[in-house]
Amino acid sequence: MTSIENRIDEWIARVKSYGALKAFEFIPGYPAHKTPSPVTKYTVAVTEREEKTNAFFIGNQTAEGCSGRLHEIELILRVYAPEGSSGSALLRASALVMDALEKQDSENAIDTLILSGVGYDTAARVEYRDVTARLSMIEEAVA
Repeated sequence: MTSIENRIDEWIARVKSYGALKAFEFIPGYPAHKTPSPVTKYTVAVTEREEKTNAFFIGNQTAEGCSGRLHEIELILRVYAPEGSSGSALLRASALVMDALEKQDSENAIDTLILSGVGYDTAARVEYRDVTARLSMIEEAVA
């Protein structure tokens, strides 16, 4: 596991323990068969995809240079509301997740937060919304 993965795991742990989200169940996004059916409480399925990695070097004659990698990552949190709840409950739950992501972003890694429209999970037989965080995280090279 890279340090980037560790940092994302620590961030998600902070999000999970943030305010009202303590009552939410967080699960891995894959495999999909792990999604409970029926959904009986607010559930968040977490998926991480690395979009690209770029090497970089910053420095000049007067400062010590640093080099490393810039990771561009897409973090997808699929929010499920309990079966039979209203669309506004799903919207509120998604907004809570977005708020927690922003407030726990100590590295200022979030470039963009996107809230999807309502989707339907046929396996879980319940509606969901995706909260997508596009991140840029720097991993400095060890000298």
